[in-house]
Amino acid sequence: MAVVISTALNVLGVFTEDAIHWVNLLIGFAVALVAAALVFGVFVRRAARRPPRAAWWGVGFGVLGLVTVPAFWSGLPPVFGVAAIFLGRVAWTRAEPRPRAGLAAVVIGVTAILADVFAYATDVASRY
Repeated sequence: MAVVISTALNVLGVFTEDAIHWVNLLIGFAVALVAAALVFGVFVRRAARRPPRAAWWGVGFGVLGLVTVPAFWSGLPPVFGVAAIFLGRVAWTRAEPRPRAGLAAVVIGVTAILADVFAYATDVASRY
């Protein structure tokens, strides 16, 4: 899902330019794919095994998502944002008592994705 969101936003950015830059699209897709494989294949899988700690991993990924928004073209904010949402949900549904950090991870992850969408929208709007 993270790669789909990242690529869809990248397509929006690339196809609204004067000239279509296929190389930029492919590089963005590759970066998002590699990042998602690393984030979800290694870190998210390990963090999800311990629901109380998953919340803090989710907060960390959410913050990374927000920090990478200025480089929205990299495709990283959706990867980190989806990881934060997933880990926050894991912590909220599986840990007892429910950690508030799980809810915070979801909120920060959603905020990172929305900020990334806004960054793309303002970039596209600046061309007209």
